[in-house]
Amino acid sequence: MSIPERIKKIEKMEKILDEHNLRLGRLKKALDEFKQHQKEYSELKDYYLKGEYLRDVESFDKGEFPTDLKCGVLSEDAVFNLIGDNFNMAVEMLEVATAIIKAH
Repeated sequence: MSIPERIKKIEKMEKILDEHNLRLGRLKKALDEFKQHQKEYSELKDYYLKGEYLRDVESFDKGEFPTDLKCGVLSEDAVFNLIGDNFNMAVEMLEVATAIIKAH
């Protein structure tokens, strides 16, 4: 490989190094935030799965709550879909981590 080709290769590798370091930093921050929010997420999941949610839906349907109350959490699919999305994200993180470890 000629010197100009090697220089071009070094520049390319430097760009990959910089970009990957940037992405790792962003991922670390996002993962830290995601981990820290799992306690609150578990509280929401318990609310939905342990029946308190259904009681509130019934009260909402009876008009017992203010009409201007933000209550998307009482929709049939919002929390259910979030539970699935959270699970799928965890699986994807495992798959990515496994691929990285295998390629190491």
